[in-house]
Amino acid sequence: LTAMTVTIPSAAVCAPRVSHSPRGRLSATRRAVRVRAGDERGETTAQKESREVLDAFFIGKALAETLLERAGGAFADALSEVSRFDAENREQIRAFQDEVIGKAREESQRTKRKDDGMR
Repeated sequence: LTAMTVTIPSAAVCAPRVSHSPRGRLSATRRAVRVRAGDERGETTAQKESREVLDAFFIGKALAETLLERAGGAFADALSEVSRFDAENREQIRAFQDEVIGKAREESQRTKRKDDGMR
């Protein structure tokens, strides 16, 4: 994630708390944290871990958003297909009904003409 800019909390928040010796010098733990500096930016181990956690958070967030967008798109496509199928089905049913009614009218008129001719 080299292209991502992440704000890292200050070293006071990330670094472990250490007690100072009576003379005001840093304890061995604090010096060890400074010696274990992370990468070329001079991050401490705690800062590096914090950055990794933030990177993981943003990756997870981006993954969730992408999955939701794709799922939403797939759902919209499926709903569109169902709606199109429903509209086509209704049109076929209407055309079938019209055909049946048309044949019934024709038969009714033929029968009526036969009855009128017999009288």
